[in-house]
Amino acid sequence: MTEKKIDATIKELKEKFEKIKKMGYIESTSKGRGNIGLTFEKLLGKENDNFQVSDYNGVEIKAKHGFSKTYITLFSLVPSGSGFFETKRLRDKFGYKDIDFPNVKVLNKSAWAKYKNELKNGYKISQEVDYENKKIYLCVYDKNNNLIDKDTFWYFSDVKETLFRKMNVLALIKAWPKRTNEKIYYRYYDIEFYKLKDFNTFLNLINRGQIRIDIQLGVFKSGPKIGQEHDHGITFGIKECDLLKLYDKYDIKDKKYV
Repeated sequence: MTEKKIDATIKELKEKFEKIKKMGYIESTSKGRGNIGLTFEKLLGKENDNFQVSDYNGVEIKAKHGFSKTYITLFSLVPSGSGFFETKRLRDKFGYKDIDFPNVKVLNKSAWAKYKNELKNGYKISQEVDYENKKIYLCVYDKNNNLIDKDTFWYFSDVKETLFRKMNVLALIKAWPKRTNEKIYYRYYDIEFYKLKDFNTFLNLINRGQIRIDIQLGVFKSGPKIGQEHDHGITFGIKECDLLKLYDKYDIKDKKYV
């Protein structure tokens, strides 16, 4: 995607955002995970999808509460490993019983490279960047900090391809929520654009503990699939306060094309 096309898309998206901003509080069109972003995309005329491509003509849209300090999810990526279904292997081997459905194992935890994060069953997990073999590993340790599993990994090439395809240009949108008569409304008030720096920066931020992975292997708590396993995969994420370590602010107001 050329810079000229990026600028044209950003200009178009910014104009649409300003129109949505003037609408004030808007009723949420969905419930649960990601409803701020899904409601905004619906206002853009975009239907929800799970494709591993950018949301809006090469620009990835991330929306969040204005007061939220939670991590921004960058992308999800299925790991490679010793098993064909690697996330299932992780659940079966290192998962722990769900509190409501003890017959189902779950594994919901974050992992950083800077330290070992303990699971409910005593195992500990962390990340490791292996520059020689060009892999990012998920490492599992026992209660005595002995490495017992290093079979889950992501190839640099897969991570880089996904990162630049999905997250090369980012639009970060903020909204204020309010609840009225059991309904949720959002007022979208701010949008900023960012351009990815480079892949080495991404790897360095993992090493510094500023990009984490989230393992989200749970169980349906309600609905027709209640009690069944669900797999929201493994995602890479970063705090908003660290965003400018991975991205440069992107501004088109002073650019001219011949």
